[in-house]
Order: sequence, then C-alpha cells, then structure tokens
Amino acid sequence: MPLSPADVAADERLRLLHTAIAEMFASLDLDHRIRTMATAARHLQTAEASAVLLRDDDEDALVIRAHEGLSDDYAKRQRIPMAAAQASYPGPDSHIVVDLRHRPRGNPALIRKEGLASVLSVPLTFAGSLIGALHVYTRDPARAFGEEDIEVAHILAGAAAIGVTNSRLYADAVKQQEILRAAEKEREQFVSIVSHELRTPLTPMKAMAQLLRARLRRHRTEGVELDLESLDRNLATIERQVDRMNGLVNDLLSVSRAGRGNLQLDRRTFDLASLVREVVQRYAAATGEEGRHHLTLDAPESLTVSGDQARIDQLLMNLVGNAVKYSPHGGDIAVSVRKDGVAKVEIAVVDHGIGIPPEELAQLGQPFVRGAGRAASFAGMGIGLYVARLVAEGHGGLLLLESEGDEKGTTARVTLPL
Repeated sequence: MPLSPADVAADERLRLLHTAIAEMFASLDLDHRIRTMATAARHLQTAEASAVLLRDDDEDALVIRAHEGLSDDYAKRQRIPMAAAQASYPGPDSHIVVDLRHRPRGNPALIRKEGLASVLSVPLTFAGSLIGALHVYTRDPARAFGEEDIEVAHILAGAAAIGVTNSRLYADAVKQQEILRAAEKEREQFVSIVSHELRTPLTPMKAMAQLLRARLRRHRTEGVELDLESLDRNLATIERQVDRMNGLVNDLLSVSRAGRGNLQLDRRTFDLASLVREVVQRYAAATGEEGRHHLTLDAPESLTVSGDQARIDQLLMNLVGNAVKYSPHGGDIAVSVRKDGVAKVEIAVVDHGIGIPPEELAQLGQPFVRGAGRAASFAGMGIGLYVARLVAEGHGGLLLLESEGDEKGTTARVTLPL
C-alpha cells in the first residue's frame, strides 16, 4: 500500500533529523555544529531562513553565530538583549511564534530591511540556563508554522544545546591542557634558569675556597709565607658571590610573596642618601679590580625618607647591578638622588651600555620577562626589574625606564614619596 503524502513528509522529516544530528556530532568543532543546525532548520517545510543564536556575555545579548538565508549584515548587527530573551520563554521546553511586523525581536529597522515576516524561536538551554536560541524565519506573511515544524525545531534545538555545551567543554579542556603544558614548560625553564643562576656564584666560590685551602696546606707543611693581600682579595671574591646568591634568593622570595599579595614593608625613617652611597661603594669595590666601570654618585649629604630600608636597598642593588651587567664594555655609571619638589625624591641610574629597543621598554619590569635582543645573551632570570618595580610601587612610587635604543644606554628612574 503506497504511503500517504503525510507519511512521506513524516519520513522525510525523520531522515532530515537523523542526517543533521549525525553530521553535527561527527565533529567537536563548535562552528561546525551550529552551522549544521542552521542548515537543517532552514530545510523545514515552512522555513525561508534560519539562525542559531548564542549568548554573548560581553554584550549581554543573544547574537547570531550561524545562519542560512539571511544577509551577513543582518547577522552581524542583530542583537536580542538577554533580559528580553529570558522573559520570552516560560520554560526550557517552550517556544514562541512571533509576527515580526508587529512585535519585532531585535532591531526593527534591520527586520524590515531583511523582509522578515515571522519567527519560530526555540530556546537552547543547559542546566536550566539559557545559552542560545534556534530561530526559523518566514518572509511570506501567508506562511504559518505548523505542529510538525515546531516539533522538529524542538528536537534540533535540544540537540544543538547538547552539542554547543559539549563543544565548549571540550574547548575548555583543550585550553586547560595547553595552559598546563605551557605552565610545565615555564616551570622547567624557570628551574633551569634558577639552577644556573644559583650555581654561577658557587663556581668562583669553590675555586677560591680550594685555592685558599691549598695555600694554607702549603703554609702548614712547607712553611710558605701567606700573601695576606691575595688572601684578602680571595675572601672578598667569596663575600661578593655570597652577596650575589643572597640577592638572588631575596628576589625570588619577593616574587613569591608578591604573587600571594604578601610583599610586606617595614616602614621606618632612614637616610636615603647614605644608603645610596653605600650601594654605590659596594659595586665600586666589586668592579674596581676589573677597572672597566667607573661609578659616580651625585647625592646630598643626607636625605631623610620613610620606607623599608632593606627593600629599597634591594631595589638599588638590582638597578645598579643591571647597569653594570648590561654595560659589558665598561664606562661610566652615574647614580644620583635628589628631591623632586617638596613631597618626592628621585633616584636615577644612568649607564652607557647596550640600551633597550623601544618596542621592549613597555614589557620590561614584568615577572620573568627579559629583553629579546642582545640582552637575552646575558645571564639573568628576568625578575630584577620586576622586584624593583614592586618595591617602588609598594612605597607609592614609580619605576620608569628610558632608552633611545640599541647601544644608546639606559636610564632607570625611581620616584618615591618622602
């Protein structure tokens, strides 16, 4: 017995649904899934256009993410505010049929320009929340959506809601995996850099210790006279390397505490000019043997400020240390401290070293960020400037870097409240 036209139509709807849902779930890609749903909805008996709208939290609206039979201009510009969308559906299994000529959903001017007459709107919901909608449109006012259209639209919307949610969960999982892989890679690089930086001072310390032990052994066993001046130089080398290790550890602790929001300051009154003078003397003694760097200081006899002396010492050591390190051919390094008006003090460290390309100035001072050019060939963890910035900002001040580019030197300028 031949099938009736109604049975043929019902079989065609079932075939359409089976094909569309199978094709949608053939890929985890979100765009593929919503394009498939929009295409399937477009082939409903009454439909002349269709769209899948998804919630956009930035715009607090439903926006069209895939469409069939609509102009690109309409799809890009049409918006349905979330408050209006949520008020439209009595429940997750509801739907609305709207005469757009008298009750426009969205921008009326866009609807008129597009020539749309009515819309069948079915919500996409997950766990009781509205995540989107499936819209099926007519342009002919005489065409009306039947029960079959509504039934198929509900099935497509249900499949689309599951598909959209699964795709987003999958994308989030992939993103988390990428973040974890990147974090693991950064951790490995960090451990490698820290190990290298902490090992570097140990090498000359061990060499000096071995040399001193050999000299003492010869003194005891052979009566060889000790060269006290050489002994003092060797001990000074060990002391400098211990100071370097201590500085590295303090910087790492500062970064860790800042990450936990726990960089505490012990504010007291102290003489900033005296502290700057002491830091310059430390580096002058450390670099004096090499004879390549000439450190100068321009500072008043005294300058009283309120702050954490140990932290500002850390800031100064990092800035002067950078000036020395990034001036591999030596030259003058000028350190100055002065009052800036009645309420601020300025510290400046000026070198004539490798300089900083203009495009890198903004990013330096971030944790574990180092210059990509010539600076990358120098040892370091990329935390010295970050710690200096944390200390300056923790005191209510600023750290600014100035450079005219490669081989033009660098000025590090710190302003602090008195």
